[in-house]
Amino acid sequence: MSQHEEQPIKKTTVHKKRTVDPVKAKHRKINSILMMVLLGACALTIVALIINTVRVMRTSSVANQGTEEGMTANTGQSMKNDVYIIGNNPTDTEKEYFQKLTDALKGGTPEEIAEAVVYNFVSDYFTWTNKDGNYEVGGLQYVYAEKYSKFEEWNRWYPNSDMDLYISQLGRANLIQVKEITTEVPTFRTDDFTVLSVDPAQTYPCYQVQVAWTYEPTSQNTSDFPNRMRFQVVDHDGRYEIVEFYDMPSVEAWEAENGGSDASTSTADPDASADPNASADPSASASPDASASPAAGSEG
Repeated sequence: MSQHEEQPIKKTTVHKKRTVDPVKAKHRKINSILMMVLLGACALTIVALIINTVRVMRTSSVANQGTEEGMTANTGQSMKNDVYIIGNNPTDTEKEYFQKLTDALKGGTPEEIAEAVVYNFVSDYFTWTNKDGNYEVGGLQYVYAEKYSKFEEWNRWYPNSDMDLYISQLGRANLIQVKEITTEVPTFRTDDFTVLSVDPAQTYPCYQVQVAWTYEPTSQNTSDFPNRMRFQVVDHDGRYEIVEFYDMPSVEAWEAENGGSDASTSTADPDASADPNASADPSASASPDASASPAAGSEG
């Protein structure tokens, strides 16, 4: 009788068939689609932001370059020279006078340069249609360097103190804007001007410039603003800067009373010039024997 080996019994694994919940499957599918849509939207947003940023940068660059190139190509004008740079959002009048200054610097006489500096100061200082508020004072670069900060601070709170109110009530486009400037008296070299507010005191060649100007039609009453002034401009080591300026009606009243004019020999108290009740306000009376602006503080 043969012997048989006992064969091991193989275990058979029975895999239970998974039952898929159709509701959950549907939700998973929807969630996957939503996730893909969300990721796609994020990617598109990022791309759009990048494209927009690049576009803005290019537009800004082209605009700035185009403005300067446009002035040069179309009018022969430049936005800057070796000494000065034109103010923000310049009007056509400001562009014209800045070119006058650039041309004078290239070969004009000291009198022509001093006169052009005054034209640029007046056209920027007394134009408010391109200013955003009383913190923005025009023409500062034409003021004597050592008085720059004092002049800027003083103007924010006195002559320009109501600019914000005018902007809110009338709109910036309806504020004063210089239209045209003329020279009333030929510009000439006067006595040298000694600046006492620096130590040691400095003496510079000085030029007297007397101008008048008109304003564009505006909602403001332009008769409330100056339209004639006399300026003292010094040659500050090659850079022409305004050290004093006077309201002409006050100058003429002083001349009538005193029988002449010699503003260059006046002595001005540098501390008094910051007093809003003194003659420092360009729209107020300015006597030739006193400081007419915070840029003063000197004697000739």
